[in-house]
Amino acid sequence: MRRTGASVLVLILAALAAWVSTAQDTKPAASLGPALATPHAVNPATELKFGDERIARVEGMLVGKERRAYSFDAHKGQRVVLTLSSDRSSWIGMDLVATPVFASAHRDAASPTVYTNFIDGSTTWEGVVPADGSYTLRLGLLNAQARKVGRVDYAVDVNLK
Repeated sequence: MRRTGASVLVLILAALAAWVSTAQDTKPAASLGPALATPHAVNPATELKFGDERIARVEGMLVGKERRAYSFDAHKGQRVVLTLSSDRSSWIGMDLVATPVFASAHRDAASPTVYTNFIDGSTTWEGVVPADGSYTLRLGLLNAQARKVGRVDYAVDVNLK
């Protein structure tokens, strides 16, 4: 009986250690906003190239907890339209953040979030840029989906009006 009790205790402790390890891996990092899972770093931002119609399209793939970032410059009052396309759009977190160049004009001095689809899971957003500067669109799989799926293909259109 004593040996069985020790075995059960070892199993309980092992399960607790595994749970703690998993719980730590799923906490979102403040630097990536509420939508995106971490602990993995965002890949360096790729600068978007706009055509004559001020539309940039990027296509890519997210794997696990990998992140993608795309940057572009915009002027105060300029309208931005973001459109995310994917067979698994609801699994992708999308944040549009302002870089620290003009962060002092905002309450969140680190990197103010202009938009995130974390709350409503939307795939299209239209809004007005709050200030001149550089903006970064960040994409990543949400926590639960990052653990479940091997890869998700996506396309994003950024339209500056």
